Amino acid sequence: MNKKMQTIIFAAVFFIVICTAVIGFRLYGTAVLGGIKNVVHNIPAIHSAEPTVTEPPVQTQAPAESDIPDVPEYTPAPSPKYDPPKTASKIIVLDPGHGKSSGQMSSDEKKANGWQYNESRESWGEWRHWRSGSLWNDCKGSNCTGRAPANGSCWYPIGKSDRDTEPGINLDNTLAAKKYLEEMGYTVRVTRTDNKTNPSMTQRLKYCYSDMDTTRDPDADLFVCIHSNAGGGSGSCYIALSGEYDQAGISDTYIKDGNTLGKYINDEIVNTTSLSAYSGGRYDGYPELVLFCKSPVTIAYLEIGFFDNSKDLNILRNESDRIGMAIAKGIDKYVGDYGI
Repeated sequence: MNKKMQTIIFAAVFFIVICTAVIGFRLYGTAVLGGIKNVVHNIPAIHSAEPTVTEPPVQTQAPAESDIPDVPEYTPAPSPKYDPPKTASKIIVLDPGHGKSSGQMSSDEKKANGWQYNESRESWGEWRHWRSGSLWNDCKGSNCTGRAPANGSCWYPIGKSDRDTEPGINLDNTLAAKKYLEEMGYTVRVTRTDNKTNPSMTQRLKYCYSDMDTTRDPDADLFVCIHSNAGGGSGSCYIALSGEYDQAGISDTYIKDGNTLGKYINDEIVNTTSLSAYSGGRYDGYPELVLFCKSPVTIAYLEIGFFDNSKDLNILRNESDRIGMAIAKGIDKYVGDYGI
């Protein structure tokens, strides 16, 4: 065989081998690669310590206006409205009876406390009445009702107001009542705040006026006298008004109003404390009291217990706070019922 023939045969065999390899790869290569992929996919995944975070889809288009929920417009809550107590405009004058003994007061002290020196009588005191139909115009013994207790007159001597044990009791009860009235919203004026003074009755009535200016109209609503009794009895009462009172400015119901106020307070004292009612709770023996004859506003006069009775004195000394509460409750009940 010559060389040319050998070259042709070699080329043909090479061509056949190459074609066979290509066809074999196409038939079997795809299956092998698929098997490798399946093996890889079946290997368990190894998770890292960090959790997989799925990013939220990015909104590429603004929502339609109709898709936005309605949000109510913010309105701030209104500030709480302050309603002052109905009693806030009410003015109560509390008068703790008596005070420093006149024998311990100098002439200057007596004058400063509103007492007058009567030359004709050569004594300190005050006039019991105003001139009829007036205020702050002393009667000086005429042009008045002339009413006075038995063996009394238009002139009231300072010594009549002297007491020993009573002033301190009256002051304690008054200050306790003041505390409770102020808690209720009242404005309270007190005619004395210690036992070193002893204002005249006329001086005490100046507290019915703003700044004690008697040229103005009185602005107080009520005047309450707080005393303790003596004479061997027991219990609490109010002294009743009756008869004629002719000072200017008082109402036609001056007597009724004062007695009603006194009853309301005394009833509370009897109901709240260990004191009983003396004389049925009402005493009619002294309607001519200076304060009754001169007050420009509704007035009540309390005689709370008997300081010369050991049982009552013990109650007065140990139940002062309850007595003060009862006074305040009685006043408040009266104000509520009568709408002053």
